[in-house]
Amino acid sequence: MTKRYALTFFGSAIILICLLAGYGIYVNVTSSAHVAKMTAAQYIRVKSAPVLFREITPAVYFPVVNIYSPNMLDVHFQLDGILTSIFVKPGDRVRTGQLLGEIVNNELLPEVLQAEGKVRAAEANAVQWNNTLRRYQILAAQNAISRQKLDEAVASLSAAEGELDSARAYHGAMVTRLGKQQIMAPCDGDVLQVYHAPGAVVRNGDSLVMIGELASLYFRNIAASDMLEQLQPLTGEFKLAVQRSGTMEKVYASALKGDAGGGNDFDLQIAEISPPLDTPAQYRTVMYKINNASGLLEPGTYYQVKIYSTSKRRALCVPRDAIMGDAEPFVFVVGPDSRLEQRPVRTGIRDDEYVEVQAGLAENETVVVVGKYAEFVPGMKVHTIQAP
Repeated sequence: MTKRYALTFFGSAIILICLLAGYGIYVNVTSSAHVAKMTAAQYIRVKSAPVLFREITPAVYFPVVNIYSPNMLDVHFQLDGILTSIFVKPGDRVRTGQLLGEIVNNELLPEVLQAEGKVRAAEANAVQWNNTLRRYQILAAQNAISRQKLDEAVASLSAAEGELDSARAYHGAMVTRLGKQQIMAPCDGDVLQVYHAPGAVVRNGDSLVMIGELASLYFRNIAASDMLEQLQPLTGEFKLAVQRSGTMEKVYASALKGDAGGGNDFDLQIAEISPPLDTPAQYRTVMYKINNASGLLEPGTYYQVKIYSTSKRRALCVPRDAIMGDAEPFVFVVGPDSRLEQRPVRTGIRDDEYVEVQAGLAENETVVVVGKYAEFVPGMKVHTIQAP
């Protein structure tokens, strides 16, 4: 009897627990559905824009690039001295052989004079032995001197001539060193930097100026293959746009002759792609060549750089702010019932304002134009405001 009551009690307890658990699950599901329904029923005001065909300029963007010149060199002093004159300043255009500066080595001139004295002494000695040899040759013909005397005279003349050659070579070397007090430009180019001021004590191997050929500048980057597709054809005409900064406000920009042009945009071409486009690869190293004939651009690091094509293309587009997600882009589409639908898209070329949509949207659909931190829920009801 007692056992029967115990079994009845435990059975009732289990049934009660199951009923309570089921009720809790029901309440939770019902509440979640209610919250979702209430959220979907809310109206919020959003900016929207139609999906339209537009003429856009294909562009790609780089956060940072390092622009360089392949032809940059320092012009060195080739002897010690005091810098007396500098004839150029940053920004000057120089030609091969142009005088850049002068130094004075106070020890060099006395050495040159001493070398000249050695040359004169060696010349006099050579003349003396040449005359002696001629006299000995006449006497030898008359058997007035021995053969040994004649041979000694020949040997002495040869030694004197050797000393003269040595003295002349030393003098030439000293004159060459004296000429190195004048520093000449080894090539055509622009003066990028002057390292010393007049009056400075300089050493052999120190640099006077840096010269660079800035008419053509370059930069490299590693680009995804799909990024290069946005610039097709790669043999077309492109522009490089950089933000004007203190780096570009060079003191020598005012020295340019004629119309400097250029502004913030420079002609650009793709000089090299590795590996070539006919080789399958996810990423490629691209070298770009910049036409810097204006001289306004200089080597250095530039931020927020854009490359764009000079020809426009017609494409189905949405505003850039409508695209969300990086690896898997998507947009929010406003349906006929004013509810939001999250829809994945495949993007293509872009410019400063619009992005091409290659798949996922149709013309005249309406998309939400959102800020960077806006958050929406699919199914949410919205009231649209046409974006300007």
